[in-house]
Amino acid sequence: MTQLWHGTLKKMRVEPDADGLAHYSLTDGFWNPAERAADHPLDEHIGHELHLEFQGRITCVYCGRATKKTFNQGFCYPCFQARAEADVCIVKPELCHHHNEADPCRDEDFAQANCFQPHVLYVSLTSGLKIGITRRANVPTRWLDQGATGAVPLAEVADRRTVGLLEARLRDEGGLADRTHWTKLLKFETGEGDLPAYAEQVAGMLADQGVTLLPDDERVVRPFRFPVLQYPEKVKSFNLDKDPHAGGVLQGIKGQYLIFDGGVINLRKYAGYEVVVRSG
Repeated sequence: MTQLWHGTLKKMRVEPDADGLAHYSLTDGFWNPAERAADHPLDEHIGHELHLEFQGRITCVYCGRATKKTFNQGFCYPCFQARAEADVCIVKPELCHHHNEADPCRDEDFAQANCFQPHVLYVSLTSGLKIGITRRANVPTRWLDQGATGAVPLAEVADRRTVGLLEARLRDEGGLADRTHWTKLLKFETGEGDLPAYAEQVAGMLADQGVTLLPDDERVVRPFRFPVLQYPEKVKSFNLDKDPHAGGVLQGIKGQYLIFDGGVINLRKYAGYEVVVRSG
């Protein structure tokens, strides 16, 4: 087999073309930028054999410390405990404690660069209809990372905590879903639901709460397609902690999952793992 790439895993880089088709590349997550491998496009490998071999080495993608396991997408435990990127409010922005003098933000520069930036509340169709939030700068990458076949931005909010509180209210009081069922995502080309109708429903709920909506010409469906030749009837995951090999014929890519004829692997889950990638 031919070696194609040797690096440290992180989530794949993904960009849509003018027709909404997602294009993926392997991206090196090694902590030192000077030692990272170049990105490797994956489009040409779909329909052909591709193999990942875990080299037995895991390093923190933020500090480079060797670790036996990672936390929260590539952190060693000390970074997980100390870095702002791993704080609870990253996953649950409604729990932001920046304003709490007794428990201030872990990193003020990080807060200003990431949290105190415009955020978008949106609806999308992944395994089903859901709501979500993301920084304006992450549109449309966030939707592609989730495997969304369509998304509609509804409102823009000034900061992460405010949009997080809004999302939590829609979820907890309005009963709206904010999760994706990953097995359903990988078994079908598109999830179930009428996205335009759902967008109107959620827009109405936001308006009733006094939220200013985006203009009509921005509240439109953004459609996406993923490079998948065949979806699996049953979803079986590769586990690099139990077996250092993952691969086979690459049937497609959706979200952050490589879909092989013998199983799937979420590359985002293995951030910090050193691998060699070969073509068969």
